[in-house]
Amino acid sequence: MLDESIEAQIRQLAKTLVREGLQALRVADGDVEIELSRSATESASPEPHEAEKTMDPQGPDYDVLISDVVGRVRFLRPPVTAGMPVDADRELAFVEALGIRNPVRSRGSGRVAVVYVEEGQAVDYGAPLFAIDRSRV
Repeated sequence: MLDESIEAQIRQLAKTLVREGLQALRVADGDVEIELSRSATESASPEPHEAEKTMDPQGPDYDVLISDVVGRVRFLRPPVTAGMPVDADRELAFVEALGIRNPVRSRGSGRVAVVYVEEGQAVDYGAPLFAIDRSRV
C-alpha cells in the first residue's frame, strides 16, 4: 500500500498532467521515480480548466465536479441529466476503481448545467464529470 504522502504527490502530479494537457509526466527523486501517462482518447476529452473558460465570466456560478480517481463512471438511478435540480449533498454518480465505489457528490444545491460523461465511460484524474449551476437553486 502506498504511503499517504506519496499518494498525495501522485494525485498532485496527475492533476498537473491533466491541467496542462500533457501526454506523459516523469519525475525522479533519488531512488523514487514516478511516470504518469494518458492515452490519446483520454486527452481528447475537455479539461476542467478549458470547460471553465468557455463559461461566461459574467454568467452563472458554475462549479465543475472532477474525478478524484481513475475508473469508470456509473450513474445512479434515475441518471443525472442537464437541467435537473440537485439537493445540498446528493450523490450524482460514482467512479468505480478497482471494485471500489467512489461517490461523486453535488457539494451543494443547484441545477446540473452540463453532464460531461456517459454511463460506463473511463475517466482519468481531474476529468470533468458535471457542471453545477449554483445560481439556480
